[in-house]
Amino acid sequence: MDTFIIAQIVQNVNVYVIITDMSTLLMLDSSDDVKVVGQLGSYLAKTSRAKIKIARGFVVPIDKHVGYGLSNEILREFDKLNIDKVCLRASPTSDISNTETINAVKREKLIDTITYMQNNAERRWAPSAIVVQEYLDGELRGRIHSHNPYTGARDEIVIEAQLWADNSVLSGDEESEMILVDKRDGAIELESDEEELLLEADQVEKLWYAVRKVEKSIGAPVSLDWGFVNGVLYILRTRPLSA
Repeated sequence: MDTFIIAQIVQNVNVYVIITDMSTLLMLDSSDDVKVVGQLGSYLAKTSRAKIKIARGFVVPIDKHVGYGLSNEILREFDKLNIDKVCLRASPTSDISNTETINAVKREKLIDTITYMQNNAERRWAPSAIVVQEYLDGELRGRIHSHNPYTGARDEIVIEAQLWADNSVLSGDEESEMILVDKRDGAIELESDEEELLLEADQVEKLWYAVRKVEKSIGAPVSLDWGFVNGVLYILRTRPLSA
């Protein structure tokens, strides 16, 4: 009888440890608490909950550090994605206008890179969650703003698009095609000097639908970094639009 009781206790302890370990990392749609996942993580969660497809991944919460035994769990979650590379983004609780992003991180460099980003955030007195997302490589990429940040017009959506030569987000130093879209009905107004748009009409419609739905979900104007991969629209990053 004593042996049986001891076995039950050991079994219960093991179960408890497993549950605690698995709850450390968060899926991208599991929390929008800025104090836990930072602003970028919070916006991505709300984007996903709006039924808009985002690049797959997970979040290392703000108060969890690799040195505290997270390495194996991070690698397990990476392996579950069944991919070669990820994109890492710092997600602080405020001031996300210029957050650190590191692209194309492979498994063997993942733990060191996350540690480096966490240490960088601590040095800047801006503790950050780390968003870990699938590194995508597609046909077209760009940004879409739920109102016109250049003129302030609230009835215009602005789409910036370019060929996807790599997986970096628009940096502002690369020329991109710009399209104005009527926010009410999605009608296109050509703003680029090009005779033909990079985006097809159905792709513009998908972007128009996505940015309006995300803006409604968040309750404020937004900018989305987007990409088309094999014809499928993915949102890579969601941010507030302050202009």
